[in-house]
Amino acid sequence: MVTNNRRAAAGRNISFLIVAVILGVLFSLQWNSPPPPTYTSHERATALTIQRLEAEQEELKATIGRLRAQLDAYQQQSTARTEMLEEIAAQLAEQKLRAGLLPVQGPGVQIVLDDGIQRAMPSGPGDYLIHEHDIRDVVNLLWMAGAEAIAINQERVVATTSIYCVGSTVMVNDTRLSPPYVIQAIGPPDTQSEVLRNPSYLRDLKDRAARYGVQFKIVKVGNLQLPAYTGGFAIRYAQPGQ
Repeated sequence: MVTNNRRAAAGRNISFLIVAVILGVLFSLQWNSPPPPTYTSHERATALTIQRLEAEQEELKATIGRLRAQLDAYQQQSTARTEMLEEIAAQLAEQKLRAGLLPVQGPGVQIVLDDGIQRAMPSGPGDYLIHEHDIRDVVNLLWMAGAEAIAINQERVVATTSIYCVGSTVMVNDTRLSPPYVIQAIGPPDTQSEVLRNPSYLRDLKDRAARYGVQFKIVKVGNLQLPAYTGGFAIRYAQPGQ
């Protein structure tokens, strides 16, 4: 019986000893571990400021991304508008060229019409004079022969040009002209010259040139310079659309 009691007491002592050792180790670890960090109010404010700045930076990055996207879109629109304006400008220049509103140069022919010296008794008082219909006939033939631009005594002929007679003078674009009448036409020189010299055309003018000395001279020119039309356009009914 005594032996059993001793054994039980020894077991309890060993258990207590093990528990004491474990507790000692735990206390030792807790004593040696670093204390939890503590922050001052200044450090906490600094940390909050850093967080706020980082959030603002992210927001700014997002804003910059959106603005770059908008800038790219505006640049694309600007490029499209520039191309459109360039196309409109090219079309406008072409239409101004066709309308005779720009000076031009190029090869062509020059025709001189002038009153003649009476060589024979004329059948009429104006047989040796150059008339407005002579100028119109020459201009119409030049257009037919491929002329691209025509001027009479430096008056550019356009779609609204009128050639008519007032007394003994000829009016072109409401400008009074006097002989000699120098008609310049830019276009194929050979074709224009051949058409003007064709005996089937301008028979009356050529006959008066032979009989009454009316001057009718044709010269090919390598480079003619024609002025732009400077008159106005009489528009009574047309107006800009919406």
